[in-house]
Formats: sequence, structure tokens, C-alpha cells
Amino acid sequence: MYLRFVKSKLTFSVGFIIGFTSVILYVILNNDNSNNCKKPAQTFALWKREEESQLENQEEIYPLSYKFWLKNQNVQSHGISLDARYGPVEADERPSKALESHWLRSKVHVTCVVFVEKLKLAQSIKLTWGPRCNEVHYFSQDLEDAAIPVVKFPTKLSSSWHFLCSTMNVIWNKSSDSLSWIIFVKDDTIVLPENLRYLLAPLDHNRGYYLGHGVILWGQSYNVAQAGYVLSRGAFKKIIEAFNTHDKCVTGGKYWKKEDYYLGKHLAGFNIHPADTRDGELRGTFHGYPLQTLLWGIAKPGNYFTRALYPPGDKCCSPTSVTFSISEPDKLHTIDYVLYHLNVYQEISYYGNKAAPTPVPEQDVWKLALKEEFNITDVEGISDDKFYDIWRSKYSDPSQFIEKNHENMSHVLHSIITAYENDRRMVKNLP
Repeated sequence: MYLRFVKSKLTFSVGFIIGFTSVILYVILNNDNSNNCKKPAQTFALWKREEESQLENQEEIYPLSYKFWLKNQNVQSHGISLDARYGPVEADERPSKALESHWLRSKVHVTCVVFVEKLKLAQSIKLTWGPRCNEVHYFSQDLEDAAIPVVKFPTKLSSSWHFLCSTMNVIWNKSSDSLSWIIFVKDDTIVLPENLRYLLAPLDHNRGYYLGHGVILWGQSYNVAQAGYVLSRGAFKKIIEAFNTHDKCVTGGKYWKKEDYYLGKHLAGFNIHPADTRDGELRGTFHGYPLQTLLWGIAKPGNYFTRALYPPGDKCCSPTSVTFSISEPDKLHTIDYVLYHLNVYQEISYYGNKAAPTPVPEQDVWKLALKEEFNITDVEGISDDKFYDIWRSKYSDPSQFIEKNHENMSHVLHSIITAYENDRRMVKNLP
């Protein structure tokens, strides 16, 4: 009995040790694999603090911060109240009151590429965030729409990489001269181009940049399509040079729904790796989940979180986030309204404090009236009494006007009462 007890305890201990050792080895190997991909030679943090970005020998590794870049552009930005934005802007005030987002649009050219699976979502994108891109292109494997210029390839596609590769070639052949930054998203995504330009402004688009939500799979780092990814012109051109024919696109990847992985793999061959797009507080900017899901917290299984190349911190969502997932058209319109049209007034001033502009100064209105009504252009020397007499010659005195209206009203009431009594007599005379 004793030997049997010892044997069972020994078996349990050996099994526990083997299992525990296996887990430790898995974690070690996984961490080693992650570290190898996590710090490639060209990895950099986009959100370096301004004082760090100005240190010597840092410019080749870390891009300039946005504020420092803005200073180099000889431009200053400052907050403006909602009251100041009320009403049309006078022509002489436009340069001083230009919104920073509008100015950035002219400086940072963003091309948006949307992969369409549902036409309703594509139609909503066209009505919401799509026009805020400098250019927008729609591509689909099997859908067409008269209202949206969706590009559909005539040849059969062998894989999702083939689809992506063909898309990139079409864009390059059509708009190569204007390409600076290109963001690729699915149709269930909302993009904030203004925030994307803020992120991209300090960067040189001719260099190789690859932005998004980075993960590691099979030892390879890449940005997941679920959150959208951005290529600089330099990175985009590398792919085009390597895959500039139909046959080359076919051989670049054979599995469906792995185009993001293949893109990361091919870019790694050019020493272009996913950049750290977290902000200074380690909050993510590219999100493959809906905002409401991220705000309330979720369990984080799967490669999206557990294999994150740059794990986000405890706080959700940078205030300068670029993408979120939205699966329904009505929600897309709702979020767009909240972001771009709904204002929350938290300042001392009130909406409408700025007087509405008038084409004619108030003190000159009477002069314009004399010219239009009486063809009088010489208004010098016209007193208040003279002005009153001029108007009285054409229009009734206020007291006469009221009396006349009273008389007319009496006649109207008398006619109504008479008609009513006649109707009653007719009803009584009916058999």
C-alpha cells in the first residue's frame, strides 16, 4: 500500500515537472522570438519627445516631433474658441484663422484605399470620412456600383496577396506622381485623416515607413489588416519594383486572408519593419476593434493582443487615434457626426457672441433704402423729419395704416359671419 502511494506521488511530481518545464521553455522561446522581431535595425518610436528628438545623432533614428516640425515650417498653432469659428470668415481673416487640419491637408498628401465587401459600408464611407482624404480608391473582388467607382479586376485572383499586389500596381500606374502616404483599410473601418496627417507630418515620405498595429506571427512582424496599415511612398515603391507584373504578384503569396503577413514579410526583405505608433503614454493609435469595445475593456486572446509587437499600456486609445473598426453604416454616420459636427461648449463665451456680418453698415442702411425705393442718391442734408416726409409720401402713416387695417378687418369679419348664417339656413331647409 505504501509503495503504491509513493508511486502515484512520484508519477504526479514527474508529470508536474515535465509540464512546468515545457511551459517555461515555450515562454522563453516565444520571448526570444519576439525580441528578435521587436527590435530590428530600423525600428523607431514615432512619438519621441521634442527634447529627445533634438539630441545629436538622433535624427537618423527618431523623426522630429510634430511641434518641432511645425516650428521648422515657420508656423504657429493656437487654440480658438467655437465662437470665433461662428459664421463665415471674412476674406482678410482667412490666413490668420485657417484650421490646422486644413493646413495639414495641403502639406501631407494621404491616399486612402478601401477594400469593399459591403456596398452599404462603402457608400457610408463616401459620405463621411472618404472626402477628407486627398484621394480615395475603392477596390473589390466581385462588387460593382454605379454611385461608387469600385475597381473590380477582370482576372481571377489566386490569393488575397494577389489582390493587394494588383491593387498597389493599379494605384501606382494611376497616381504615382501624387503618392506620398497610402493607408489601406477594410470597409468596416473609420479613418481619421486629420490625426493621420498629424502623425505623418514630421516624417519623410520618400523613406521606408510602415505604420499600423504590429504583431508577430511565425517569427515575422507585420501590421494587421484589421486595424489598417500605412505605407510611405518609399516603402510602396519598393513593393512595386519587386512585384510589377501579374506573375510576380501571383508568386508573392498563396494563402487567402494573409496579405498583411505577406506584405510585412516582403517589406522586411527591404529592412522596413513596423514602426511603434503608440503615443507617449503607450496608448494605441491603430485599432482593429470598435471604440465601444476598447473603452469598456475586453478579454485579450488571439494574436492581435497576445502577439502585439508593441503592447499597448493599460489606458485605452490615444486621443489622436487614426482608425477604429465599425461594422454598421448607421454607426459610422453616428461616430462621424459626434466627431465632426457635435460641439460641446465648455468655455465662458457663448455661441453667437460674434455678430453676424452685414454687407451694409448699420448707419448706412437708410441711405441704401432711399436709393432703392426713391432713386435718391444725394442724401446730404436730409434730416429725420425730411426722411419721414419722404416715406409718408409713398407709404401710409402708421396710425392710418392701423385704422385702415381695422376697417378692412371689420368687413372681413362681417363677410365671414354672413356666410356662416347663410350656411345654417341652408342646413335647416334640407328635407
